[in-house]
Amino acid sequence: MTPQAVRRASVVTAAFLIGGAVPSASRAQATVTLLGYKTTVPAGWTSRAPSSSMRLAEYTIAAPSGGTGAEVVVYFFGKGQGGAVEPNIERWRDQFSAPGGSPVPETITRDSSGAFPITIAEFTGTYARGVGAGDAAKAKPGQTLVAAIIETPKGTLFVQLYGPAAVVAREREALIRFVKALK
Repeated sequence: MTPQAVRRASVVTAAFLIGGAVPSASRAQATVTLLGYKTTVPAGWTSRAPSSSMRLAEYTIAAPSGGTGAEVVVYFFGKGQGGAVEPNIERWRDQFSAPGGSPVPETITRDSSGAFPITIAEFTGTYARGVGAGDAAKAKPGQTLVAAIIETPKGTLFVQLYGPAAVVAREREALIRFVKALK
């Protein structure tokens, strides 16, 4: 057997032993482990190194026309940390504004059909992302935040998809699948 053939056989054997399947010619979707739980990373999400110790994972999502893309961040502040569901929803709501002071469009859903209770909060408008009420000087119009609060026995995970409304709308269902598949 040639050295190349040995390497190929080793890769196939390792893939079988680790993942239980041989990789196909198409790009296999990656999995990520968060607090010991696994989920599948949607195609089109590009992983990058977390920018702080409170971020377990970060992903970028390209815009379809080369414009500004969206981001996904998975936060974990420690067991019992990060605050309760309602204060987080209120804080995210306060980071958004609408023209003329009208109410910001929002949707709050709760799902307990999976492995963990999940609350999903969605807001659209001018987004002043940041700590507390956000940084008004850096507020961006036409933005959407879809934030999931996942209450696990090991602690609460906060998963945020945010960016231009059109890009977030395109990736919303992928985010929902990502958080609901966590087991």
